[in-house]
Amino acid sequence: MTAPVAPTRAAPLLQAPPAFAKRSRAPLAVARGSHGHPPLTQEQADRSDRLIERLHQLRVGGSFWGARPALPPGCTVVKAPGSPTDANATLWAGTEVLAGDIDPWHLLDHAAAVIAPHGDPLAILARLRAIPTTDTATGEPLPIGADARRALAWDTLVVAHDYHEPFTGSPIAVEAAIDLLGEWRRHLEAIAGIGVQFGMRAWKRGQIDRFLTGTAGVPGQARRGKDALARARADNAAVAIWPSRVPPDFEASAATAGVRLARVEDGFLRSLGLGVHLVPPQSIVVDRQGIHYDPARSSDLEALLSEHPFPPALLRRAAALRAAIVGAGIGKYGRADNATPIPLPHDRRSILVVGQVEDDQSVRMGDVAGLGNSGLLKRARALAPDAFLLYKPHPDTLAGHRRGALDREARILADRILDTPCPLAPLLDQVDEVHVLTSLAGFEALLRERTVLCHGIPFYAGWGLTRDLVPVPRRTRRLDLDALVAATLLLYPLYLDPETGLPCPAERLVECLASAAPHVSFLSRLRRIEGKARNILRQAT
Repeated sequence: MTAPVAPTRAAPLLQAPPAFAKRSRAPLAVARGSHGHPPLTQEQADRSDRLIERLHQLRVGGSFWGARPALPPGCTVVKAPGSPTDANATLWAGTEVLAGDIDPWHLLDHAAAVIAPHGDPLAILARLRAIPTTDTATGEPLPIGADARRALAWDTLVVAHDYHEPFTGSPIAVEAAIDLLGEWRRHLEAIAGIGVQFGMRAWKRGQIDRFLTGTAGVPGQARRGKDALARARADNAAVAIWPSRVPPDFEASAATAGVRLARVEDGFLRSLGLGVHLVPPQSIVVDRQGIHYDPARSSDLEALLSEHPFPPALLRRAAALRAAIVGAGIGKYGRADNATPIPLPHDRRSILVVGQVEDDQSVRMGDVAGLGNSGLLKRARALAPDAFLLYKPHPDTLAGHRRGALDREARILADRILDTPCPLAPLLDQVDEVHVLTSLAGFEALLRERTVLCHGIPFYAGWGLTRDLVPVPRRTRRLDLDALVAATLLLYPLYLDPETGLPCPAERLVECLASAAPHVSFLSRLRRIEGKARNILRQAT
């Protein structure tokens, strides 16, 4: 028996959250109607099963961005009266009357039965979950057997709608639309409950606002820590902070006040340009447990690496992303274009030693031996007395804005120091080994399957992929490279599409970084001039 078909006037099962739909270049789903179909072929039935499974895994469809109120278990959920597009339709869960957008998956987790118009997303999802469902129009039960569910999925998802990518307006398959909604759900859950921002740099605030815009709008900025905590307590909300920009005692004050924190930092595929040049990030991380560069405590990233399952499909996606990044020569600050190879000897092992900004939080917390850049280079030479040591200062140090210069004793230990800016990715392709304190360069080297020796404790140390001079007893799981990539680039950060400002998957940002020309703003030019002037003054003194 063919299941009833959702009428064309019904809201699509796959919908963009309203805040995202406003920025989309095309509607995600456009109805084209359906007039029934012959019995499904085996190939169509198998595809329907995969679509149903994917919906269940990602929990998308209907108003998945909606609220999740407390509900009694085993309740009957009723939506009536009104059509499937009636915003004033009343929704009951047991004896509770619910208002506004409600996450249908949350409702169905508590539902023993559903009564709703047969074309409503709630009724469709209930039937796809095999929950007894009654049509409000006829009072008749709707079929929920396996064949009926397959036919319903095929009609609703494949036949009744066309789909478009919101970034470009290009047509996409229904599977891609489901995956995109899954990415959007992940983004919304990462920022859920944030009601106040504190410690965001003024030039970054517009971009951070776009990242943190959720169903409740944009979290407001607080000028002072006590104001942030007061507003958060009043609204039972979390405070989003930039850890290096808040007072040292702020986290303790928040804990005392019972206020939750969400720590925000640049992501690992950041932008086409340096933050020190005021180029806003296209990727951030939002961490509720700690932050990835602080090895003294766990973080959301460490929890993913320690506990998350890595099914084959996720690992295949990670492998494809890694190949795209390496193939395009992309690093944290964009793409390497027309880089001239560095002359290296053929009769010696070549080791790249990567400098960092010494007052950076990741160095302060992860350089547990207190080596600094000079100590790193000295230890690298001690461990490899016959190797060719190539030292690369951090780009922010070369730009003249941050600390990290070598002392004289360390400088003479390097066979070559790259005192002019050069992209990292081509260097990683040339050398045999990379030594780091906590630099992201070590992760980028792993992407290219280079040997990495960690003198500090970066987030990627301790999983069996690096040689570690500092043990990390808490990290006991052994991972392969694609699992590290999956957690670090697919599950932990958030991304924005550079063209629309919409949340996007990592693959979309990599595609943009691989093809886009850097945009240099007036402020960026001023910062570059300022950095050059500082370097000249340092050399003169």
